[in-house]
Amino acid sequence: MRFLVAGLVLIALGVGLTEYTRRHPSEAKKAEATGAKKVKAAPTAPPTMTALIETVAPAPDTAAPTDTFDVESLRAAKGEVAPGFSSLLRGAVKGRELRAIGDGVVVLLERTGASALVRVSRAGEPTVLSVRTEPVSSVTFDPKGDRLVWGEGGSVKSMAVSGGEVKTLLTFARALVTSVAAHGGTVVAALVPRDGDPFAADPNGAVVSLVDGEVKLIATEQIRPREVLFDGKDEAFFVAGYPSGLTRVALDGSFTARIAERADGPVALEPGAITYRFPQASSPELKRGGRSGGAVKTVARVDAEWLAVQDGAVRYTTTGIAPRLFEAKPDAETGVELAALKGAVKGLAWVGETTWLLTVDDEGLTTLQVK
Repeated sequence: MRFLVAGLVLIALGVGLTEYTRRHPSEAKKAEATGAKKVKAAPTAPPTMTALIETVAPAPDTAAPTDTFDVESLRAAKGEVAPGFSSLLRGAVKGRELRAIGDGVVVLLERTGASALVRVSRAGEPTVLSVRTEPVSSVTFDPKGDRLVWGEGGSVKSMAVSGGEVKTLLTFARALVTSVAAHGGTVVAALVPRDGDPFAADPNGAVVSLVDGEVKLIATEQIRPREVLFDGKDEAFFVAGYPSGLTRVALDGSFTARIAERADGPVALEPGAITYRFPQASSPELKRGGRSGGAVKTVARVDAEWLAVQDGAVRYTTTGIAPRLFEAKPDAETGVELAALKGAVKGLAWVGETTWLLTVDDEGLTTLQVK
């Protein structure tokens, strides 16, 4: 009898709770019933990341006079170039970066403790835009703003490609800028701690956006972020991690997504795809995948050092003591060799029918050549 009474009590309680729930739905069910969207609270940045993006008032720019970098002596020197290419500059300088700027290129050259940003036209006319006294980590070209943007220590700087005033867009108190990308006034930059070990596998780096002087964290706690790319709209891409992979991130910081578990530079962005080096120890490859992940195609089974993309085609150089320049068409199974190169390749640019190469030979002489 006691068991029967207890069962009746439980049944009554169950009916009561069901009726209460029907009359008093939860907030989540109310939201579903009314069609309201669930709002996910924005994550709070870790204190280490907040400290990383602290800024200080920029110091006055300390560029050296442009005539301290003798570019005329580089024009006079001649040397061996790849078949079909012409030498434009050659000398005992260190080539660091080569960026296409439409009708020519900007090359970053180092000599005697100074770095020179030099603009070179297709006809071979060089112009020293600025001579920097601090190390430059990365240079990019903003086609919409028609300006150069670069990382210099903990600062992001810019100037018009025609020359003129150098502007310091932002200076970080505790971070170094390892890579930059820019379009239409928006800059995306990768940061690492100024006093950290550059080879440590610590998640102490970040990727930020910079718009109108305002910096915003869009990816936090990254390991050695680098190779930043920006689509000019609402997404950026970068290499980070140990082992390294390729990450896609929203410019507003609303999401990050790993789109390739193994990837390293070089990396090139296209309207509908992204091409990158797959650093497989036994047989590295050059791969192309969708910008959102998904299917991946092997472009070439080589160890690529530099690459450039145009209309779905890829031009790339290989590593080793006998590097080569190849081109892979969008639907081709393998790449076609375009030239055998001398020395080591330090940069590649491809615009229209023009290909630019930056190479250094066994004697340490750097050559800018064009075809």
